[in-house]
Amino acid sequence: MRHWLYLIVVVLTLQNPCWAVAPVLTYVFPSGGQVGTTVQASLNGTFPEWPPKILVYSPDIKFEFKEKNKASIIIDPKASPGPKLFRVLNKDGPSAPKAFWVGTIPEIEEVEPNNTYLKPQSIGAGPVLINGKLGIAGDTDSYAVDAKKGQTIVAHLLGNNGIESPMDAAMQILSPDGFILAENHDRFGLDPFIAFIAPNDGAYRIRVFAFPSTPDTTIRFSGADTYIYRLTITTGPYIDHVFPLSLQTGKPQVLNLKGWNLSKDFAVLNINVSPTLTETRIFKTGAAGNLSVTCTPYPSLVFPNDKQSMLLESPCIISGCLDFKKDHSFELRFKKGDKYKLKIDARSIGSDLDPLVVQKDALGKELKRVDDDGAASRDASVEVTSTGDPTFLKITDLHNHSGETYYYRMSVIPINPDFEFSVDGESFAPKDNKPVEVPIKFSRIAGHSADIVFKVQDLPQGWSSEELKVTSKTVSPVKLLIKPDAKAIAGFFKITGKSGDVLKSGIRNLPLLESSLDDYYLLTEFKENKEIKKKN
Repeated sequence: MRHWLYLIVVVLTLQNPCWAVAPVLTYVFPSGGQVGTTVQASLNGTFPEWPPKILVYSPDIKFEFKEKNKASIIIDPKASPGPKLFRVLNKDGPSAPKAFWVGTIPEIEEVEPNNTYLKPQSIGAGPVLINGKLGIAGDTDSYAVDAKKGQTIVAHLLGNNGIESPMDAAMQILSPDGFILAENHDRFGLDPFIAFIAPNDGAYRIRVFAFPSTPDTTIRFSGADTYIYRLTITTGPYIDHVFPLSLQTGKPQVLNLKGWNLSKDFAVLNINVSPTLTETRIFKTGAAGNLSVTCTPYPSLVFPNDKQSMLLESPCIISGCLDFKKDHSFELRFKKGDKYKLKIDARSIGSDLDPLVVQKDALGKELKRVDDDGAASRDASVEVTSTGDPTFLKITDLHNHSGETYYYRMSVIPINPDFEFSVDGESFAPKDNKPVEVPIKFSRIAGHSADIVFKVQDLPQGWSSEELKVTSKTVSPVKLLIKPDAKAIAGFFKITGKSGDVLKSGIRNLPLLESSLDDYYLLTEFKENKEIKKKN
């Protein structure tokens, strides 16, 4: 009898609208499209209502829903390339955000069967971007690319890093008769990249397979419906990075495009960055590859390869590449008492460099030796307090490697009193009609002691909140209270922190989507299902 009662409870639970069922968006496939096209996509997940409501964070794409789990995604002809975040939602909450990537080259879908090098999917010489899926355990995908002797074949897979596929992909280039000529596993996070010079004319094979991104006990290739990827293949121009690696805002600049198959004239881009931008996407018509470049008000300089050392006397951003030298040396001359943070970005921006930083005084005595900037980063940073005397810095690769892909960006920024904060959580719901408690973690930098005022912005209807002031004696974390009334509805909100004239937003980074968001979500309280309780 208990089993029948349990079955009744389950059925009523599934049918009764009092139980909250927020949509779950697992992935979208294809997960991108070429600028100016319309993509027929499938949305995978759980959607209690169809069509669902959708929140798109960019005007570059629009959704039109068709039959169940299908959508037309319209990409604006003037769209900028890169990830465009979106999510689906209903009255019970939103899904996690996902990225739809806008690209600049033609796109196709993988066509099965293509799981052996003997029966590859032919794509010509490219450029082309293939939307594929390693759909079952043991799956491999093979593609044939036509190349002439001396041409460079470039292949870049976007999977775990960019669209959150739960896989650790690997890639190989094979000769037409199946011999492995090149392979790569983790160039960009867990995603592979290969640039290979063809030794002869022929149809070379590019083979893709994967392991789980979270290792398990299996010892074979993995696969699943969620193992989707975007694979760029070309024998033409490909942009890997630019020089300088940072742009100064409000000033016309000339960028040198770096990569493969780039002619001297093609590899130049004139740009003028708006003073309001903190980053911009770099691309060029006719080339595969695009990337995000930081923008800063500080001067953007390049290490001169014809000199042994570079003098630094003020805040700036330095771009360097260990292609001709094994190390770069700097002389720092700052005012006595001035504090600077020198941050060296390399692996985090796609470089092969594992930076090692050595600081010495004017007599050659070693003061600091810094490798990784914490357990989760292979980049480096060092703080310098000037004694008024010159200090010397050397950047090299930890393993003494060098080459065109061993580049870095060093930020030389003064350390001033400042604060940082983060919000612990993304969605919040009241319990027993009590106010929502939003945990905020904050930290102070370089002796910052001024009051910080946290505020909630853009609350949905029926919610209210008072500002929260923290003083120099307040200990982190703190809780910001948001109160609902009887007519409160679910919706998004934002949080800001202000100290003096400095105003900051509560931004959370989404590294696997190469994006960030500053919105949070309020849920309304769920009422108890009294009918089911009575039947029990």
